[in-house]
Amino acid sequence: MQSLVECLNRAERRGELRYLLIGGRSLEGHGYVRSTKDVDFLIATGDIPVMDRLLTEIGYTKVVETSIFSRWQHSSLGAEDVDLMFVNSATFEKLAEGSVPFALGSAEIKIPSVSNLVALKLHAIKNNGDRFAKDALDIITLMRLNPDALSGDGLKTLCDRFGTPDIWSKLQLLLS
Repeated sequence: MQSLVECLNRAERRGELRYLLIGGRSLEGHGYVRSTKDVDFLIATGDIPVMDRLLTEIGYTKVVETSIFSRWQHSSLGAEDVDLMFVNSATFEKLAEGSVPFALGSAEIKIPSVSNLVALKLHAIKNNGDRFAKDALDIITLMRLNPDALSGDGLKTLCDRFGTPDIWSKLQLLLS
């Protein structure tokens, strides 16, 4: 993971790429460590060719691709799979607002703010109900570990905007 992040950071310093660490690994930057089998990045669709080139150069092979997602595997058995989530540039800019640095070994990587990470989790639940248990636990844990980052009213606003119609009531039960 360290060499992957260093490669991406070099591309970012050259102005070739912007990215955010999302998913399970990004939770660590907000105080919550949970087991995950892959590493997830958010990139703007315009950066797909650059990311594809960089991942290929360091030994990754694309195994799945849709219009909004791709999964990459490395030839080394110990390397984590890489999942890429694609968004348009405007959405990337919104999610990058308020991003925070996270030290990953000797490398630094940007992760979304708590509220933007919660919005991503709500979006994931809305698009795949099977993710509710895992992502709702992530949301609840982020709220408890970062009580000043997002108020209950702020969470309700995010639920109304990015979640399912019943998500707010379900999360209220879990928060009580």
